[in-house]
Amino acid sequence: MITIIYSTHKDENYNKKFKQHLLESVDLKNVQILEYQNNNQYSLAQIYNSGITESNYDIVVCCHNDIKLEKGWGKKLLRDFEENLDFGILGKAGSCYFPKSGVYWENMHNTMVGHVYHQPEGQPKWISKYSAKLPKPIPVVTLDGLFLSFNKNKIKHTFDETIGKFHFYDHPFCLSNFLDGVKLGVTFSFDITHQSVGQPNHEFYNSKITFLEKYGQFLPIVIYPEIYIPRIQRKPIKIDGKVAIIIPHKDNFSLLKKCILSYFDNCDETIFDIFVADTGSSKLEKKAIKNFIFNYSNIKLIEYDYYNFAKINNDVVKNHLFNEHTYILFSNNDIELLNDVIYGMLKIHKTIPAVGTVGCRLHFKNKLIQHDGVIIVSDKENKIQMHHSGINSHYNFQNQIKKVPITTGALMMVYRKVFEKLNYFNESYTECFEDVEFNLKCLINGYTNYLDGNLVSYHYESQTRNLNYDKNERVIEDYKKTLSPFISNNFNKLQKFILSI
Repeated sequence: MITIIYSTHKDENYNKKFKQHLLESVDLKNVQILEYQNNNQYSLAQIYNSGITESNYDIVVCCHNDIKLEKGWGKKLLRDFEENLDFGILGKAGSCYFPKSGVYWENMHNTMVGHVYHQPEGQPKWISKYSAKLPKPIPVVTLDGLFLSFNKNKIKHTFDETIGKFHFYDHPFCLSNFLDGVKLGVTFSFDITHQSVGQPNHEFYNSKITFLEKYGQFLPIVIYPEIYIPRIQRKPIKIDGKVAIIIPHKDNFSLLKKCILSYFDNCDETIFDIFVADTGSSKLEKKAIKNFIFNYSNIKLIEYDYYNFAKINNDVVKNHLFNEHTYILFSNNDIELLNDVIYGMLKIHKTIPAVGTVGCRLHFKNKLIQHDGVIIVSDKENKIQMHHSGINSHYNFQNQIKKVPITTGALMMVYRKVFEKLNYFNESYTECFEDVEFNLKCLINGYTNYLDGNLVSYHYESQTRNLNYDKNERVIEDYKKTLSPFISNNFNKLQKFILSI
């Protein structure tokens, strides 16, 4: 069922142990192992091509001889190919981007994919997590040669023997097939441990020059992510009231309509009411909104003649909600839900004690990560910076519930009593950071903020909103005059939530 090919320069005892490990861990009866003794006289491309010629089975694995594989990996790999027929090549680490430099890990944190354990002899085991661990292969443009598997009937090219000896044998194979339409992916169905740490050497850089001479014309290559959208299974949970969704809005009815419809398409409309807080749309826009919401009993339009995020949201909570509104979901009008975010957020509130805010994974229009929680970092001088976790990455998020210092007010749920107890948003802010301060107040008062990476939405913010000089000035002023003093005054209480750099 599987042919395994590897090159070795080790002694007979080492090779015997490695072969035994492969036979015991693969958990298949029909396995062909092709071991090639290679004391620097052959390139890996030559070895692997010879193995392909001699292979008895359609599924071929080319791997290093210093790896350990999880028990049953062979069955899992076969299932990967059987259940994902569009893939021709699968590996354990790769990248969605190949830069002009020829070094595929150049933008590692944003574009690499996979989970690989490392355990050199005499050292503790650690893991390189380049991306989320998903239940299906993630498409990439290239794969690391540590472990390459493929259906030999689907590949268009074998290994290029003209480039590298022990480096750049993998990327020409991957790129040539990718360019001719073969789909490559990283699988997470089994674990792999690398017992050494590869380092670039003289041969690496010489091979890179040859590689770029041949493939540089095609670089850079990038494929944008396929958004991972889990199906949220609704199970009965006791909900003590309804959710009030508050959406500030001005002059982009098509965006607002898309946002609202995504709530009705993905969530149980019997447990929420929507409050559109219009902040000065044209008469024509307001007429369109009124005509649209006419047929919805759970949408209310509230009109304001000014815009201030904190003041408007506070006013809606204080003066327009009813007693039945137990939870508040703050939502921008440039949000589009992709699954049942409301149920997932309510579940966290109902199953975990002392919840502050709850957020979800947000994607830009181009499908890159916009938000996977906000992290706070400080330098030696205690200068604070905040960063969106995973921003502009392809798959650098966690598809699980995690504690975070801050969730974004673009889509954030809070228990109404907590919002009121902590005295609402600070209305001193003119442009932003009121949501940041509120999250920090939650931490200071013993609440925990959460983000569920299985809850997914688009956030079109940076794709649609133009920053101008005045706006930037207001952002800087909000930070200097209001947020920074708040953090300084509460630094001792917040210190355990801040990462040092």
